[in-house]
Amino acid sequence: MEIQIPFRVEYQTENPVPIPEIVDSLLALQLVLEEAGRNLELFVPGLTVEDVSIRVQEISHGSLKELLLIGLFASFQEDLERDLPALVYELTGVEMPENTHTLLTILALVAIVYGADFIKQAVVDGLRDGPVRQWKKALIADLANATGRSADDVERVLDQRYQKKGRIKQLADASVRFFRPSKRQGDAAILVGDKRIEPRFISDTSDDFQIEEAAKAEKSRKHYGVRLQIHQKDIDRDSAGWAAVADGLHPKRLPMRLVDGVTAEQIWGEDEIIGDVILVSRRKGVDFVPAEIHLVRVKDTGQK
Repeated sequence: MEIQIPFRVEYQTENPVPIPEIVDSLLALQLVLEEAGRNLELFVPGLTVEDVSIRVQEISHGSLKELLLIGLFASFQEDLERDLPALVYELTGVEMPENTHTLLTILALVAIVYGADFIKQAVVDGLRDGPVRQWKKALIADLANATGRSADDVERVLDQRYQKKGRIKQLADASVRFFRPSKRQGDAAILVGDKRIEPRFISDTSDDFQIEEAAKAEKSRKHYGVRLQIHQKDIDRDSAGWAAVADGLHPKRLPMRLVDGVTAEQIWGEDEIIGDVILVSRRKGVDFVPAEIHLVRVKDTGQK
């Protein structure tokens, strides 16, 4: 059985949107709507979504409007209508009711906000309860109300769905591309179906640079004139076999590599040196944790 649902997005921008941004927003919507369509299974008992197709029906410029048609190829448990509430019974009919469209709209927004919130946690604010986090809570409440489940239960299901980093990183990338036409024009409001995304929420989402940072497995930063307490030495290996504590950067001993021409002879026999370093941090969950010191220049040796 194919169920067809119209889906409308309007960016309330004042100026024409460049074609590359329109293409990016459509690609982002494709991913988000495929995700939303499949997530109907999680909240409609007895429903199996076998495939989701997205077709563009209309695009208009100025205030950018995108009208798409979502095709859900779905099947239902036998005698489903006897066991489920009115919302799900209507879902099995030939004509799609308005409340099913609302449910799909909420699930699409949930996919977008989970992607945006992942970036905020990973590279911006940690767990700060800002507008994006507040919007996420409000959408969970809306979804709970639409499905008759508790907000805690809805949040548990979604968190379990998005604990896989591959899926959530795809949504993070999609959220950046979805918001780009708005962010390039002063955080213009966006209408998604009958839901309005206010500028304060859009302003709190992340930009291109931040999503690139969120996708990285490690990052590095150079520090100058760092006091290093050397805790392990290996005269036979220039690039490995060393460890040190970098005062003011990390309290624990970290592996240390000698790079950019620094040699073992320069620091052999010293318990403490001052040098320029690159601190390499690697991802652990959504956080970056200091993992390795690269010594790039020795400025002084011995106690001062």
